[in-house]
Amino acid sequence: KLRGSKKTTDGQGKFRMIFIDKFSNINHNETEGRKNYMVAIETKNLKKTFGKYTAVDAVNLSINDGEIYALIGENGAGKTTLIKMLVGLLIPSSGNSFISGHDVMKKPLLAKQEIGYVPDDPSAYEYLTGLEFLMLTGRLRGMKGTEAKKRIEELLTIFPISDIVPTSLAQYSRGNKQKIAVLAALITQPKILIIDEPIVGLDPSSIDILGKTLVKYAESGHTVFFVTHIMSFAQKFAKRVGVMKNGKIVHQSQVNQGVELETLL
Repeated sequence: KLRGSKKTTDGQGKFRMIFIDKFSNINHNETEGRKNYMVAIETKNLKKTFGKYTAVDAVNLSINDGEIYALIGENGAGKTTLIKMLVGLLIPSSGNSFISGHDVMKKPLLAKQEIGYVPDDPSAYEYLTGLEFLMLTGRLRGMKGTEAKKRIEELLTIFPISDIVPTSLAQYSRGNKQKIAVLAALITQPKILIIDEPIVGLDPSSIDILGKTLVKYAESGHTVFFVTHIMSFAQKFAKRVGVMKNGKIVHQSQVNQGVELETLL
């Protein structure tokens, strides 16, 4: 059922119409044949410029189903810009990005249906409680109320925050907001989880819980792609790593526990 529409630009001044639809009402015939798509995330010569500055420079990336891939690099390397293009928040200057085979620009709803996303600075409606925020997220992603409630009960077993979720998000610490953001990203059990700086504000115990949760999630066939400055976290929990420098991915390899990731920077 069509809910509305809005106009937007394609980055070249031309207007195009985007129709806003419920995820649950997407034409699922289009998704047939994609469920077993082996490449979860793919970019082809993906580039983003801001004026004369090139933030992401012709990046070619391929991440398979079931992988945990960590992208590391110094500040300003282009990591967050790359992620924002993957999730449809930035329009590329050139090139293409694909989520489970869906072109992010041509089929944004189908691509976003596959993604759970945690930005580097998660924002939330602070007048809502944690429970209300999780329920709102589930409903906006097309879940029925009873389905969302059951899933929230499952998610609250991950982090020991059951005592605070009935309270306003305005009262949460940075770490607890991060936990809620992670749970919200997981609520629909998306095929692909994308996290920009996963452990900001988390205490050591919560970092370990999150890492083990990501490993378990990948083992169940999902894909995890995260950006981090914390080499020890990537070293312990990622299976493959990419190094980004000056907008380019300059190195990719399997994580070798005998080789410190700092040496790759």
